[in-house]
Amino acid sequence: MLRQILAVVGGFVLWSILWLLLGQTLTASGLLPGPDEPVTAPFPLLALLVGSVVFSLAAGYSSAAISKTRGFKAAVALGLVLLLFGVFVQVEYWQLMPLWYHVAFLTCLVPASIAGAYLRTARAKA
Repeated sequence: MLRQILAVVGGFVLWSILWLLLGQTLTASGLLPGPDEPVTAPFPLLALLVGSVVFSLAAGYSSAAISKTRGFKAAVALGLVLLLFGVFVQVEYWQLMPLWYHVAFLTCLVPASIAGAYLRTARAKA
């Protein structure tokens, strides 16, 4: 049980670090405006979405590796934690980004986390 909890926490920490690095990179390059300014340009929004999916895959993969179980419980739990935290953050930025971005961002978190765990499981079987 402790390993499962560590797997979820580890995946969440990994996802968060990667997300913060992406945000800093996009801000430093001038693609993202300041924290209280609207983001409507398609490229930064798509970069954030692609980053979120890639980071969710990596976090799901790492949670499966840490948990060392055959099932996807840790990845599902991680996806739900990411979703709950994501809803909280998206509400904070609701007025600054278009609705399609919020929906796409939140919709991808759980499936991408599970897909990452599946990649780890499939690799372990090979």
